[in-house]
Amino acid sequence: GTLLYLNGQLLQYIFMVVLTTGLSFVLTYMFGYKDEETAEEKAETEKLVEEETTGNVPAALQDETIISPIVGSAVALSDVNDPVFSSGAMGQGIAIKPSEGVVYAPADAEVTIAFATGHAYGLKTANGAEILIHVGIDTVSMNGEGFDQKVSQGSKVKAGDIIGTFDSAKIAAAGLDDTTMVIVTNTADYASVTPVAEGTVAKGDAIIEVKA
Repeated sequence: GTLLYLNGQLLQYIFMVVLTTGLSFVLTYMFGYKDEETAEEKAETEKLVEEETTGNVPAALQDETIISPIVGSAVALSDVNDPVFSSGAMGQGIAIKPSEGVVYAPADAEVTIAFATGHAYGLKTANGAEILIHVGIDTVSMNGEGFDQKVSQGSKVKAGDIIGTFDSAKIAAAGLDDTTMVIVTNTADYASVTPVAEGTVAKGDAIIEVKA
């Protein structure tokens, strides 16, 4: 644009550029500006404010032993006939072929997700592990038939409490597999998540060791 002012107005043009640049700098320096917060940044800010005002700061993850929520036989996760689970994409863990239709709490925990269909539960333990218990493969398609949920989102449970029941015969009648997956969904937060169960698994048996 400078070439347009070579007709004798160049000095005025340069003066105008310097003046407007300086004025913009001064006004910005005096009054500043603020970027709009993204939804994620706003949520994080609100979380930090809540923690600061309530003192409810989450504790650091701790080593923990996850006990079996299902009575049955241990199955390696890699052998599950569902690539979403067998690939480890949802986290590391173990599967259990049930011999009875009861789902127990695998630790002292809070229920973070309780699917209305009763086929899956999400829990966060007192030590920070986030656990998904998924009863059967593709059992969401049963729309709750054969499942009885005993807890709801926000429920506090103790290790061994009954959180739901299911009917393996109805799952089989629907042409589905009742193999139940137990996944630590925040595996990436831990140094290691190791399945430790083999063969027959009883209520209260250790099935997964997590190391922070």
